[in-house]
Amino acid sequence: MSYKIHYPKSAVKKFLESRFPNTDWKEVIEELPPIIWRSRWNELADKHGLPFRKGYMQNLDSDGCGPASFI
Repeated sequence: MSYKIHYPKSAVKKFLESRFPNTDWKEVIEELPPIIWRSRWNELADKHGLPFRKGYMQNLDSDGCGPASFI
């Protein structure tokens, strides 16, 4: 069974702010869609400057440290 993993924008905001507390993410967050599909993470990272790559996000989710943990 295949699952489509997604994160609410609010969870990504909390995740980024916790990982990079000295970075102002306001402009990046404003440009993101309300739902961020992990399968599109690389595309959004390239376009908006999100850190990490999709594979690393998968590893963080597996460890319970990804954006879904910050809802």
